[in-house]
Amino acid sequence: MREFGWQITEEGTIDKINDEIAQTYINRLKNLEIHNYPQPINMEVSLLSVFSRIYGITNEQIRAEGLGNIRKFNKLTANVERNYGYVAFNGERKPNPWILTKILRNHNKDYYEQTIKPLLKQNYEVKKQQKISDAVQQIEKNEIDLKNPFTLINVSSKAFKWKI
Repeated sequence: MREFGWQITEEGTIDKINDEIAQTYINRLKNLEIHNYPQPINMEVSLLSVFSRIYGITNEQIRAEGLGNIRKFNKLTANVERNYGYVAFNGERKPNPWILTKILRNHNKDYYEQTIKPLLKQNYEVKKQQKISDAVQQIEKNEIDLKNPFTLINVSSKAFKWKI
């Protein structure tokens, strides 16, 4: 598990990004030189990585603002201009908003440290508290007595009985 939150849920799906974090990303996705061909994100930003991350944002208004900001506030190479429509289509098929974190961490370090990182920590703490609360509710619901001694053998034997 990563330090500031879960990107992959226990069900194996990509965790949704909340609106506050998404808007914070979009506000600072500016003044980047965007290239056509993907390179490692720490070297340069590619149009495909930007599109696929923006399409991962579930709030349609924030997503539309992000898509509009690509051309409006960034420097696009000539190849990007030529392939814009094609890459936009491909980005829509591979949504994952969490890579915006890496883009901003590598290309706008101050903003990442001052704004994004505290939001991610806050988001992580909220999810951690929710997980604890869910576990407590599950214990109460099943009337499990935590003072009752049990071992791993007890647990596995009970699990085996239920499978038969």
